[in-house]
Amino acid sequence: MQLSRKPLLALLLVLAALPSRAMAGHDGRGGVARGDDCCGAWEGVSCDAATGRVVALQLEAPPPLLPPRRHYMEGGTLSGSLGGLEFLETLVIRDMARIGGAIPASLSRLSRLKQLYLEGNLLAGGIPSSLSKITSLQYLSLAGNRLEGKLPPELGSLSSLVQINLAGNRLSGEVPPSYKNLSRLEYLDLSNNLLSGAIPAFFGLQLRSLALLDLSNNSFSGEIPASLCCLRNLTDFSVSHNKLTGVIPSQIGSIASLNSLSIDSNLLVGSIPESLFGLRKLWNLNLSRNGLSGSLPPGIRHGLPAIVSMDLSHNHLVGGIDQFFRSISTPGRPTKLISSKNASSDMSVIFLPRELQHLDLSKNRITGALPEFGAGASLIWLDVSGNAIGGQIPGSVSKLSGLQRLDISRNKIRGTIPASMAGMASLRWLDMSGNAIVGRIPDSFAGMARLRHASFRGNKLCGKIPQARPFNLLPAAAYAGNLCLCGKPLPPCRQI
Repeated sequence: MQLSRKPLLALLLVLAALPSRAMAGHDGRGGVARGDDCCGAWEGVSCDAATGRVVALQLEAPPPLLPPRRHYMEGGTLSGSLGGLEFLETLVIRDMARIGGAIPASLSRLSRLKQLYLEGNLLAGGIPSSLSKITSLQYLSLAGNRLEGKLPPELGSLSSLVQINLAGNRLSGEVPPSYKNLSRLEYLDLSNNLLSGAIPAFFGLQLRSLALLDLSNNSFSGEIPASLCCLRNLTDFSVSHNKLTGVIPSQIGSIASLNSLSIDSNLLVGSIPESLFGLRKLWNLNLSRNGLSGSLPPGIRHGLPAIVSMDLSHNHLVGGIDQFFRSISTPGRPTKLISSKNASSDMSVIFLPRELQHLDLSKNRITGALPEFGAGASLIWLDVSGNAIGGQIPGSVSKLSGLQRLDISRNKIRGTIPASMAGMASLRWLDMSGNAIVGRIPDSFAGMARLRHASFRGNKLCGKIPQARPFNLLPAAAYAGNLCLCGKPLPPCRQI
């Protein structure tokens, strides 16, 4: 788009004052309004090259890095006169934070419209049921507004719809049964609303083309329908932050196309289905904040080769942490026995998958001891806090050189802090509070320049706190509950 052209918001104000014949592309004498009437002068207007009729209107806020354009930020409402643009195929009014009011029912007269994007505005009221008259509509997005009321059952008649995005509104009630007729639907996002009721089984039976299904941050209840496992094209599935009960369907592993699976923050129980760990394209797995029980999953390395982020936190999972790490150790890399003062004779070096960046096992019932780590991992976040992990901190944890967050707090870890951890140059968050760690905080930690948060409270540490940022600037609570730590921010060490 040429920035020198007149802003489209001004055009909308002009259109509101024009008679319907002019809006339809006529010149008032039965002729056709040519492109020089508006297409060449108005930014965001596209016309058919042959007829000169307006076929697309696109009003979008400028990218964040560009200076704001005053006219684009003017307030107002959408004019009902827009419904007179009978040859319009695309209507986009996006991220205009001061445009409010209701969605004009007159848009139903746009019989050729294929794309309707009214995203990121302040539109209020209900979704007009009259939109169901736009039988040519393929893409519908009303996301990020203040729409309320129920989902119009009439939308189920729009059999050409490929995408529906109603996320980020205040819609309530259940998903209408008529939506089972949307057999071409590939993208359905109803997240961040007030929707309730059961997840319809017909999603998996009639909407077989779905590639994205996002129902997160609502109040859906009942069980996850096993029929969803019939969606062979599904790549992204999220039902997080609802009130779902029951178990994860055992057939979940049959959705071989899944890239991202988020079922966190529900009321699910039972064990993690073994079939889930055969999803070879899965890179994001979040099952956190449920009531899942049973053992930590074994054999992950054979079934989840693409995994980047795994969050199993806030459940009731049991098992040994060392066995779990062994199960995700990269195949084809040597697993050799080592002997050191921090490792038992049967401890083996663990080479984490290079793709894995985020691992959260916190607040479960995991036991065992942390293993010895090999170099080459890409792990950024490791949280095993709130378990019953014992043993010592392996010095080889420093080989996780890209680690930015390490939380081993509230466990039963003993022994001393390895001085080699000072070499973890990327570390920004370190929490080893609530354990039984002895000795002192290594003086070499003074060189951890990127560290922004650390907590050592509730251990058995003694000695002088490293007098360098951030250690001497942390609150005293970060060192409370130890034996005899001293130095800023605590009282000075005694001179002997």
